[in-house]
Amino acid sequence: MQYHYEFILATMAVLGILFLFTFFKTVLPIRRNRMFRWLLVAESVTLIFNVLSTWYNSSFGQVPLIVINTFDVLFFIGFVSRDFLFYCYIESLVQERAPAIRLPRFLVWTVVEVSLLLILTSPWSGIVYSINDSGYHIGRFYRLVLYTNAYSYLLFSIGIVLAAISRNVLARIERFSLIGACLILVVGNIMRMIYPTYLLMDSFYMISILVMYLSFQNPDLYIERKTGLLNQSAALSILQEFGKRETFSVFALVLDDFSENRRLYGVRQMDAGLRIIADYLRTRYPDCFIAYLEEGRFMLIARQVLPVTTMCRDFDRRLQEPWHDIHVSLYLTASYVAFCGPLQVERPDIFLNYVATALRRAEEENQLVVIDEQERQRADHDAKIRAAVDWAITNNTVEVYYQPLYGTKEQRIIGAEALSRIVDPELGMISPGEFIQVAERSGSITQLGEQVFEKVCAFLAHQDAAALGIEKINVNLSPIQCRDERMPERLLAIAGNHHIDLSRFKLEITESALADRNVLQNNMKRLQEQHAVFSLDDFGTGYSNLMRVLRFPFSDVKLDMSFVQAYFSRHNRLLPAIIDGFQSFGVQVTAEGVETREMARELTRLGCSILQGYYFSKPLPEKEFLAYVARTQQDPEHTIRF
Repeated sequence: MQYHYEFILATMAVLGILFLFTFFKTVLPIRRNRMFRWLLVAESVTLIFNVLSTWYNSSFGQVPLIVINTFDVLFFIGFVSRDFLFYCYIESLVQERAPAIRLPRFLVWTVVEVSLLLILTSPWSGIVYSINDSGYHIGRFYRLVLYTNAYSYLLFSIGIVLAAISRNVLARIERFSLIGACLILVVGNIMRMIYPTYLLMDSFYMISILVMYLSFQNPDLYIERKTGLLNQSAALSILQEFGKRETFSVFALVLDDFSENRRLYGVRQMDAGLRIIADYLRTRYPDCFIAYLEEGRFMLIARQVLPVTTMCRDFDRRLQEPWHDIHVSLYLTASYVAFCGPLQVERPDIFLNYVATALRRAEEENQLVVIDEQERQRADHDAKIRAAVDWAITNNTVEVYYQPLYGTKEQRIIGAEALSRIVDPELGMISPGEFIQVAERSGSITQLGEQVFEKVCAFLAHQDAAALGIEKINVNLSPIQCRDERMPERLLAIAGNHHIDLSRFKLEITESALADRNVLQNNMKRLQEQHAVFSLDDFGTGYSNLMRVLRFPFSDVKLDMSFVQAYFSRHNRLLPAIIDGFQSFGVQVTAEGVETREMARELTRLGCSILQGYYFSKPLPEKEFLAYVARTQQDPEHTIRF
């Protein structure tokens, strides 16, 4: 029988390159990487002894029988082990995303164990192959053993991949890569059956392995580009691996006020500073796996117990000096989080949520936060709020409440601020202070804001607000919305669907949005062309001053309630000066947090045009708000006077 070796050389070349990249580059110490290395070894054994056994079997009589038997047995061992290790690799990869997905151990091991037993006894039994005086012969169960083994592990692999897809734990490219790698092997086995004299199977296996390397094994996929440290995906894999042990340690730090510092120093300088800090951590803690989790957050993971107190003290001492490089000199502070123990969660991404929640609290309280049971409960509560927000947005159940706005000149309710509310079946009414922050961090604040805007449009389309004296409805725009260049078109499209003109709204923009001046001014100009007016929300809580605010087309400035109430707790000249300053430039002033008759009188005397607060009304559902406005308008006994 004439065998064809034409495909072997290219396969060997690719295999050699993968060996260099896999065995001579540092990779994560996780099960998937170990399985991939063993898979390459099995592929090498199969490839080498496929050539040798085929060559010597076709040249029977020129070498000792024991040599031929040895080469044949090694080829068959490599052949069936390769299928087994392919499944083990796929399983380890899937379990990083969903640890519960696995097949029974006895089933996985039984197939390969039976196959190996039949192969090892073949020199005497002839079940898989035999060699006698007339040469090499295929055994009676040759195809049954080899192809049962191959297709069993392919079916096992496809099964757990489909299970992972059904749980939505794989990215789209990962799904295509895994299914594609399995189908390549299916085709390869069919081709081997049809063309047994062509040594094709190794080439198909090499293509499948190459697909997995490019999709999952390339070390560059797990490196964060700005710092050269491990990225979040790598951190998740390490946590999954270390979670199988009894204990491991984590030390995390966050650079305080990262967003503000990035605006202060500039993106390029901050990125350079992150690289300097990364180099410092690598040098200082060589035994730790160090990951950068974005937004100024670093995480060190170690098998051993870390001296957390000493690490905090050392890093604080280093922060007393600036981080220097060419054209870089950064003065920064940091907050810290520590953990030591078993993982105790099903998925490592849950643990990362614990770390993120703890880092936020550490930055707020400026102290070391240790992840314990109480901290886990706090993070779980945050996760429930995030799920509630996502559910409310997806199912269009965000509610809109209206808080009345009192015009001091008109001496009546002239408008309202639309406020979002979320009621969850389990959590009940969720505080806006909680779910707004969650929506901003998750990026869903844009969808939430647009849903509120659409419901306000529907309210105005079905109610004769003018008859009730309602001039405008204030709607909040988040800083994230303000940074989106497509925001004006989306708001116009929503308003257009309800045939509502933008002049019916006053769009509230917070101080923090002013940092992105160019994008914000462009968005405001495009909306202003469609008759929108703007109010600056929460003035007094950020870094803006009167002259900076006047660069934007605000018709109204809303003083934050903490700023207003501070004046009444201890009178000072700042609040009157601010009101006078804005009025001199023709900008109206709204005061929040009005809780008493005396506050309403004094703020009116100082020149505030609009008042808002619990003295007039708390935020009300739509029907209650309409009833309140009608009552204050029609019933003199309920008309607000002070």
